[in-house]
Amino acid sequence: MRNVALLFENYLRGKDLRLTKQRAEILRVIFATHRHISADELYEMLRQGKSKELRISRATVYRTLSLLEEGGFIQGLDLGRDGGRLYEHVLGHDHHDHMVCLDCGRIIEFHDDELEAVQARAVQRHGFVARSHRLNIYGTCETCLSASQDQDKASSGNGAGAGEG
Repeated sequence: MRNVALLFENYLRGKDLRLTKQRAEILRVIFATHRHISADELYEMLRQGKSKELRISRATVYRTLSLLEEGGFIQGLDLGRDGGRLYEHVLGHDHHDHMVCLDCGRIIEFHDDELEAVQARAVQRHGFVARSHRLNIYGTCETCLSASQDQDKASSGNGAGAGEG
């Protein structure tokens, strides 16, 4: 964590900004959280416990998240259908992609070597130098799909035999 704080401090210096106690605490909390988290969830976490005495404003949380994302320390994930945006720390973690269920909000992280190879070939074919990439697939998860099919079966079974005489 100390290395991440030093990297963030250096990043901020390059933008003529300081690593304030508030920014350092936001960094600490988001890197201690091992799940996708919204800005509002992070803000609520910062209002509790040790962080409470720093009185970190919601605006400071949003501005710091923007700086962290811009610097490549975290990555934002749009949930689609006005589901908001979640963040996860990516520095020091293996690359992965996401499947996002638009019905329940479930996020499935995955890595596929074959998919990565296809992307690498496309980049090479176009003479492009990739710095990063992300793939988010939006749809319906297996659980919601199954529940929907069960509901369809139940509703179509209710009308069976109606009108027969």
